[in-house]
Parts: sequence; C-alpha cells; structure tokens
Amino acid sequence: MNVFLPRSPDSGPDLASRGNLLAPVIRRDIADLNRQYLALNLEPQLRDDARFCLPPALQSIVTDCSPEARERLTSCPFSLFQLHLPDPAETSLAGGGRVAGSQAQPGLDAAMAAECAAFALLSISVARQIADTQPFSPRIALGVSAVAEARLAGMRPSELARVSTWPGLIRPRWPRHERYWGMLIAAAKGPDPGALHWAHCVGLCLLSGAPVSSLGVAAPAARRRVRTARGAPRSGVPC
Repeated sequence: MNVFLPRSPDSGPDLASRGNLLAPVIRRDIADLNRQYLALNLEPQLRDDARFCLPPALQSIVTDCSPEARERLTSCPFSLFQLHLPDPAETSLAGGGRVAGSQAQPGLDAAMAAECAAFALLSISVARQIADTQPFSPRIALGVSAVAEARLAGMRPSELARVSTWPGLIRPRWPRHERYWGMLIAAAKGPDPGALHWAHCVGLCLLSGAPVSSLGVAAPAARRRVRTARGAPRSGVPC
C-alpha cells in the first residue's frame, strides 16, 4: 500500500522526492516532543488529565516498555498527541498569561503544572515554526488541518503564549483507536523494524482519513482501514 499525500501549491519541491515525508530536523523535533509527552503521560499526577492520559491498559503496556522500546515509540514521523486550536473568537482565552491557573488539574502541584504549561507552549511554538518554514508538514507531523496550519503560520509570539494556556490545546492522538495504539506499541517493543515501519504507514493513513477538528475522533472509514492493516505483512510496505 502506498500513501499518496496531496501537495500544497506553495509547498515547494515534492516532499516525497526527498526520500522521506518530513525533513530530518522536523522528525528530530517531533521525536523530542513525543519523548516529553510520553514522560508526562506516565506521571501519576496526570493519570486523569485529559491532555495526557492514554487508556489505562495502554499506560500499563507503555510503563513496561524498555527504554529502547520507548525511544522507538517516540521516533515517529508524527506526534503522539494532537494540537486542537481554539475557535478564534474563544473568549475564555482573555486571561492569557495565567498559565498555571488555566491548566492546573485537581491535585496537581505547582512544579508539575509548570512542566505541563511549558510543554504546551513548546509544542505550539514548534508547530508554528514548522508551519512557517515547511508548508504542509504540520498536516503530516501534527495532524492539523490546512486552516489550522495557516493560523499557526500567522500567529505572533504573544498569540502563541495566549493559546498555549487553553486547556483543550493538547489531546492524545487517536483516542478512539486503542487497537492502533496497541499495534504501534507492539511494533516498538518488537525486534522487526519493518513492523514499526508498517505501523507508521497505518498512522499516516489515519491522519489522512480522520477529521482533526474534533479532538481526534476518527471517522468509521479510518477504523475499517485499521482492521485491514492488522492483517498486512510484518515486513513493511513503501509509503
């Protein structure tokens, strides 16, 4: 199965012709964000935080992963979390700057609240940089829509800081696709790099088949695609 992604009219040279869908610097930054996100996901204080919590069954599997497996899990061509931008007219953002107050969860100490806030600001800052310098890449790496990409590219630093305080900005990717998460984690834990490559291809299919404006709730067609992919060869396919 080949993954054909639409080309933005202003995206410059065809990304696929470079030998990879994303530039190495983007993959590096996304992997770094994924490491931080996964570490926050495993924090006991954030177990019930909607921004970071995976389903309990998946959390226990990730906890049991070796450091090498976790590193393979984070080195995806896409983020393990989703950025969901608020409506431009959202009035609840008027108090931008009160990061700890706007994002703190019950039982969350000040240090952890600050760490979560820093991650949110870093994530949207990286997204803005990618949108500004590598058109179309945020749609692959972060799963945002074309409209959201355009908004990111046009944001001023003060807007980034304000939007980063919105509690709905960060969400786990594919909250309705526990089977895909299981596939991805199993591939990261296994010795076969082809299995991980295949899991990445399926993830890219889900990105293109699921609406990103609804906090990652996937369309039925995307679910059917996952079930088909689970029977695919483990040696990997071109994408």
